[in-house]
Amino acid sequence: MNFIGLSDSELEVMEVLWEKDEPMSFGELLDYFNIHTEKSWKKQTLNTFLFRMQQKNLVQIIAEGKHKLYIPAMTKEEYLLKESKAFLNKNYQGSIVKMVAAFNGSEKLEKDEIDRLKQLLEEWGKE
Repeated sequence: MNFIGLSDSELEVMEVLWEKDEPMSFGELLDYFNIHTEKSWKKQTLNTFLFRMQQKNLVQIIAEGKHKLYIPAMTKEEYLLKESKAFLNKNYQGSIVKMVAAFNGSEKLEKDEIDRLKQLLEEWGKE
């Protein structure tokens, strides 16, 4: 099954859930975006995002009485790993070498970036 990542708006919702690190109600999420950001989302907008995120198995719902609470179904690190692997597979046939080689044609890597890549390769070679 292919990993389906988040849209930019869905990612914003996940960032809030990851940062809060505890279940949040629909009202708390809506208030956050309408008060702390320049967004003025309507209930239906947020509901659509949360529904899509649930369909992608990226958010879980906890029923608490009449209310629903939302929590991330995975950590930010788990999401970024899956997103990175999906990107690599889609664009570079899963090859890190092909991805790094693509940078050679467009812009030069800084020396510290090259040194860090070498260090990572050495660490991976020991595993």
